[in-house]
Amino acid sequence: MTVLKVCYKHGVRFDEKYYLSKHVPLAESAMSRHGLKGVEMAKITATPDGSKPSYQVIFTAYFESPAALQNAMQDPRMGEVLGDIANYYDGMPDVLIGEVVALPTRA
Repeated sequence: MTVLKVCYKHGVRFDEKYYLSKHVPLAESAMSRHGLKGVEMAKITATPDGSKPSYQVIFTAYFESPAALQNAMQDPRMGEVLGDIANYYDGMPDVLIGEVVALPTRA
């Protein structure tokens, strides 16, 4: 499974209400026909040493394959999704792409 992480830096304006009510549904509707398996949002509240976290929010989208993610990123509606960022965030988020790796079970 392929994973897309969109990381929003701490200390930058982030309108959570707009993000959850408008942006996430917009992004899901653009990506859902391309093998989107699920999404989640994590609010980052702390670090182990008590310092300020680098990110305030990390959005994660799971896709069935790298090709599915690539197709989603090339969807004509992605321009609308990217253009919407300015409505809730002052900046450009960091974007990471990876592969979900199953860990061995512990006995």
